[in-house]
Amino acid sequence: TGYCNCEKCCSWTTNELGQAVFTYGKMKGRVKIIGQTSKGTMARHGTVAADLSRFPYGTRLRIPGYGDGVVEDIGGKIRGNHIDLWFPTHEEALRWGCRRIPVRVL
Repeated sequence: TGYCNCEKCCSWTTNELGQAVFTYGKMKGRVKIIGQTSKGTMARHGTVAADLSRFPYGTRLRIPGYGDGVVEDIGGKIRGNHIDLWFPTHEEALRWGCRRIPVRVL
């Protein structure tokens, strides 16, 4: 599935000070740096969000139609073999959509 840094894809909102904050989980209400992954890197082409019990941080993947990626993020709804691929805009993430394709672990 494609995702970007937007509030829809990354489940953030703004607080009364206009700061981006997490909307759920153990970080709920805490300030979020938009674009920062759970690993602490900044999302870019090749950033993959995955279930860390299946694909730990640093796992390198070859994704047909996208290229190579590295697991650097997690997602609240990602389980098992499902992965999310980062895109710079919401429109590009929507264009990618949700696909069932064979992914190779490098």
